[in-house]
Amino acid sequence: MRYAYVEDGVVKESNRPLPISWANISNFNLFDNETLKQYGWFPYRFVSAHFEPDEVIDSSYFSVEENEVVEYQTKRKINDNDIQEQIGNAWENIRSRRNIELLESDWTQVTDSPFTEVEKGLWRLYRQSLRDITLQPDPFNIIWPTKPEPGDGITEEVISEESSSDIQ
Repeated sequence: MRYAYVEDGVVKESNRPLPISWANISNFNLFDNETLKQYGWFPYRFVSAHFEPDEVIDSSYFSVEENEVVEYQTKRKINDNDIQEQIGNAWENIRSRRNIELLESDWTQVTDSPFTEVEKGLWRLYRQSLRDITLQPDPFNIIWPTKPEPGDGITEEVISEESSSDIQ
């Protein structure tokens, strides 16, 4: 169970377990709820707002009731700033994933990697596709490139053509 600490009618702490010791009282977490209320500790409950697609979380507020503290989540209509923030966050997450995938595939391009030139070329194309991921128009519908698999049927001519077109 989670608890909230209330002092002078104001919630000072919430959504936390009881402390084992509090105000020089050992085994504080073993008290019953009636005793805990005397010290300002109440059971805590969270009420989530029900959202429509055009709404976002706005904030929350507390209601100190007789036997519990309830935190109510509030919502509001989404605005242009919210949309821009969601888009920015989506691109940030995409870049993070892309950077991890690039780091995890760096080894494929070193001179002593176990790959043939054709296989290295496949990995080069994959890695370039990762770098180009932010050129896609919609961060909510990203098409991620597929990692090369052993035995992918591609010829050296295709890799040479695609590599030379990257240079131009």
